[in-house]
Amino acid sequence: MSKKFKITICSGTACYVLGGAQLMMLEDLMPAEFRDQVEIVGSACLQACRQGGSGQPPFVKINDYLMESASIAKIVDYMRKH
Repeated sequence: MSKKFKITICSGTACYVLGGAQLMMLEDLMPAEFRDQVEIVGSACLQACRQGGSGQPPFVKINDYLMESASIAKIVDYMRKH
């Protein structure tokens, strides 16, 4: 099966300090049902906080969707819905 979700985790300073560090454990905490459908990569910075939006770090990009205030639970919930 090919990967369905590409998850890019921002590890820029603001994202890392405000919860991104915990997101680095996503691969270990990923439910078994999704493990063969996910590619997880890191990014030095997604530039999301610099784009003037109202979103809060940490930021994660799931395919083309930019998630703000990301958490492992929010990521898994998004995957279940899509």
